[in-house]
Amino acid sequence: MKTLRILLLLFLGIGIGVGVAPFLPNLQAKLAGNLAKVLNREERKAGAQESAPARPAAVPAPKPVSPLRPGEAAEIAKLVGSDPAAAEANPAAMTRTLDQSAGRMAIGGGTKLASPDRPWVAELLPGPIAYWRVRTMGATLAEAIGRDWAAWRQKNPLGAVLDLRECLPAQSLEAAAELCALFVTPGEVLFSWRDGAGKEKVFRSDRQPLGLNPVTPLVVLVGPSLRGAGELVATILQERAGAILLGQATAGQTGWLAESRLSTGRSLFRLRGEILLPGGRAGAGRPLPPDVVLNGANYPDVEIWTGGEMTIASTIAEVPPIKRTREATLLNEDEGGGGETMSLSLPEKDLKDKRPPQDRGLQRAGDLLRALRKMPPSRQA
Repeated sequence: MKTLRILLLLFLGIGIGVGVAPFLPNLQAKLAGNLAKVLNREERKAGAQESAPARPAAVPAPKPVSPLRPGEAAEIAKLVGSDPAAAEANPAAMTRTLDQSAGRMAIGGGTKLASPDRPWVAELLPGPIAYWRVRTMGATLAEAIGRDWAAWRQKNPLGAVLDLRECLPAQSLEAAAELCALFVTPGEVLFSWRDGAGKEKVFRSDRQPLGLNPVTPLVVLVGPSLRGAGELVATILQERAGAILLGQATAGQTGWLAESRLSTGRSLFRLRGEILLPGGRAGAGRPLPPDVVLNGANYPDVEIWTGGEMTIASTIAEVPPIKRTREATLLNEDEGGGGETMSLSLPEKDLKDKRPPQDRGLQRAGDLLRALRKMPPSRQA
């Protein structure tokens, strides 16, 4: 009986083998394909983690909306289809609605322009440093930057500075993609835009880039008024072109914006659709932190080094300030003479009289590019 069972199992195995044999090549090919997909997915994930740009330790939280006036609340309610009378009676409720919109709606003031009569600046600054200030992105912007770089690259610039601090928010995504393509490898997916119905449009870098080499870094100046298409450009250049963002955290509204002017001079910015960055990440909701933080003019320079509260890096000025002796006085004391003790710092009024206001963001960008040029390429990598 046992022998018959063994023979039965043997013949059954032979029959199954004969029946399955014709399908083995297809099964092997299918398994190999699935295994290759899994391995490629893991490689892409590992590559994305390795190529991810270094981010600041703390990502800034969304900025709360300043309290709305009753008239502003009524205007906004009318624009978004709510009850204007109820909003005017309770403007705090409309303020909470804006705060909880995750960047889809926000209030912003007018951008302070450095030179209102010069909406477009292209200049080879001393260094030399290639500098472009962009306020409006249009069809001819990419061509103009390309012509500038073709003329300037022979002078071996220390780097390039793209100033987006005055970039107007309500601009087209096509123009943003054209500008990004100047600094990104051709053929790469830059971002996708999805409308309310789920229809998606993919934007790629489809033009010849400028060809900045590794020893020609790109610095992008950003600020708290940067939102919309300009903020999208800064995000992509930081992640895909290795750009160094310098300035203050942005407004946190990345994408295609609709701007509605209010009677108070401020504007209501509403996102049209949704921006998806490579990897499926949504682009709006949180401010974009700069790589190098430059405190604004109205920001008290007190805490300048995260984690350095108990060290000399905690403050810029001594509290209380210590009066210092001049170096000449110290020399006189070495020779046996005496001298009075006085402060080295000039009064603020004298400083204002002696030095005109400077663009600190542009100055720091120049300092950064000069420092990077002194570093060997191996250290920069």
